[in-house]
Amino acid sequence: MTVVITGGNGFVGRNLIRKLYKNKLVFGDIINISRKNFVSPFVSHSYRCDLGFTDDFDAQFECLKFVMNKHRPEYIFHLAGKATVKMDGNEPFEIIQDNILSTQKVCQWSPKDARVVLASSVIVYGDWLFNPPPSGDPRYEESYKTEPTSIYGMTKQASEGILRYYTSIGKISGVSARMCATVGRGLTHGVVYDFIKKVLNNPTLEALGSKPGSTKPYCYINDLVDALMILSMKKDVDLEYNIVPDDEISIEEVAKSVMIGLGVSKDIEWLGDAANWKGDNKLISVNNDRLKSIGWVPRYNSRQAIIQAVKDSRIKR
Repeated sequence: MTVVITGGNGFVGRNLIRKLYKNKLVFGDIINISRKNFVSPFVSHSYRCDLGFTDDFDAQFECLKFVMNKHRPEYIFHLAGKATVKMDGNEPFEIIQDNILSTQKVCQWSPKDARVVLASSVIVYGDWLFNPPPSGDPRYEESYKTEPTSIYGMTKQASEGILRYYTSIGKISGVSARMCATVGRGLTHGVVYDFIKKVLNNPTLEALGSKPGSTKPYCYINDLVDALMILSMKKDVDLEYNIVPDDEISIEEVAKSVMIGLGVSKDIEWLGDAANWKGDNKLISVNNDRLKSIGWVPRYNSRQAIIQAVKDSRIKR
């Protein structure tokens, strides 16, 4: 048995590789494909490939094809891609290449019947359920329509469509893992990472938007990795799954949770709505019943995930 991971040098990838290594009797050899050099005692082979490369006359374009043909993996975790909502310079072009083209290559060149787990995002839903705000306590479900409000969200929507197509024609067995903000050991970016640095190095904590800020779910990395493992092993299931805890919290609550984890208290300085990123979703509330129905049990809610992530963090002044 062989597993291929694209983007194994990232936050999620490194944690997933450790988990796969602990289950080596089930998954066998672990092959990593990353844009940068990657060294890990847990992988059997590592290849440096740019999956967003578009020049089909260059060997780099077919690097993934070479790896797939050589190792014939039964499981593929496609984590590689560019994850950002904020747009600067040429980033829209880079996001489209890195996210959509890479997914096309993975689906096209995967061995027949390989299990492909795609790292997607809950932001594919957009804002439609909460604009205008409905009554009750609505949550996005996998069967709901997707109307993303950012280029990043649109690339994930397109990637899901590519995966769905190749699954429908019997080429692969694909599943889209719709992730939310994930925190934990080895965190390298995101609002929690930024807040830790700000709390450690500044007299006040600056936060985007107006009090209490946007409201979203935060998943602890161990819960996410457990979900990815479950989705890889269960082929006769649905095509999309939300990986979220049972709740969501505001930016104000995120900030307070970070300070609890650090054992400090500082004032929050709100920068106003003009500082928000265009395309960002102010409210994300998502249902996780489908994933629970196939055996996933989240151990952390959003607040607990952030506090634990802060305790795990090695970020210094």
